[in-house]
Amino acid sequence: MTAFQVAAVFRREWEERARRAGYWVTTVIGMVVMVALVVLPGLITSGIHPTQTVGSVGVPRSVLVAVKPPGVHLNVQAFPSYRKAANQVTQHNLTGFFERVNDRLVFYGDPNGTVAAMISALDQKGLDQGIPAAVAAQIQRAAATTSVKLVPLAPGIKALVHSSAIYALNIVMMILVMTYGVFIGMSVAEEKESRHAEMLMAWITPRPLMVGKILGFAALAFVQLALWALAGFVALAIKHQGQAFGITPGLVGLFLLWTSLGYLEFSTAFTALAARAQRSADLNQAVMPISLVAMVGYLGSMLASAHPSGIWASLLHIGAFVPFLAPFLGFALLQLGGMPWWQVAIDALWQIVFWWLLLGFAGRLFHRHLLRFKSGRLTRSRHFGRGKPPRQAGADAS
Repeated sequence: MTAFQVAAVFRREWEERARRAGYWVTTVIGMVVMVALVVLPGLITSGIHPTQTVGSVGVPRSVLVAVKPPGVHLNVQAFPSYRKAANQVTQHNLTGFFERVNDRLVFYGDPNGTVAAMISALDQKGLDQGIPAAVAAQIQRAAATTSVKLVPLAPGIKALVHSSAIYALNIVMMILVMTYGVFIGMSVAEEKESRHAEMLMAWITPRPLMVGKILGFAALAFVQLALWALAGFVALAIKHQGQAFGITPGLVGLFLLWTSLGYLEFSTAFTALAARAQRSADLNQAVMPISLVAMVGYLGSMLASAHPSGIWASLLHIGAFVPFLAPFLGFALLQLGGMPWWQVAIDALWQIVFWWLLLGFAGRLFHRHLLRFKSGRLTRSRHFGRGKPPRQAGADAS
């Protein structure tokens, strides 16, 4: 496998698809959707009374309602224990909750603008303006001995890492891996069905062809992803005045790491399995096994948010080292506090080694099935067959 052959295939895949109007139309539509997801909620609630739901563990509802910003309808959900309230936050059903602990008022979760205003009001002394006397007295008594704190949901997790951002990025990872994996499979099946693969085999061996395809589609995928992310980040920065709300450089770095490893593993598997398809119509059946594996990994990532402790958490930590499942589970474990940096390094190194071994196996499978048709006869060129004379193809294979 030479770098020149890989670069030639890479350039071919990039130029062929990057020139298509559909690719850029999809990119622009994705950017518009990202901006709309940030802007539309504010536009919809503009001019009406937005509703904010917060939880409460031992904090009187009257205290929270008294310090809410004007024009906001506050819905307070009372919970009997910290565990039940935290479970609702972890499952994205609740922004956060206030809890009274030893005469201290603590907020768990991701404070938005409404919650931040409430916390600021609770820290003030003059709260008797427009507040009933009984409620004002209660707040003043609490203010003398209460400190309002912002803490993360789970101990040991940095406050900058929030489950909503992790959940959204995991969905993006699933879409990217599956979409471009199928695109590679379609490209292989179409070239095999149209006999373009036979012409390619006259000047290139199968493994550089496979690697060039994988890298070419990777460039297309990550350019598209970068433009979508740029549009979303700019919209967030404008809306929230530069605050990232959980999107940190560390989080982005881990996302790119696991997404890259996931793409390499799944695209390699998609390419090899697609070579087994006799026609483009058979592609879905050929790649079904690896598609099911991707779905298992994605469902496992959802368990990380639904079950933050117990036996499921232990299984997720083990599954984070299993190939094909690791990209989804390794990133989703940020919901549980993440992994130490040395575990991330070992896991990433193991996934790279596995991919290199998978590439060798997939290359042989790709080699064996790319020119095999229903007749069972294999058409080879002298270069493709490693010096063996070409076999005669029957009329039914031509």
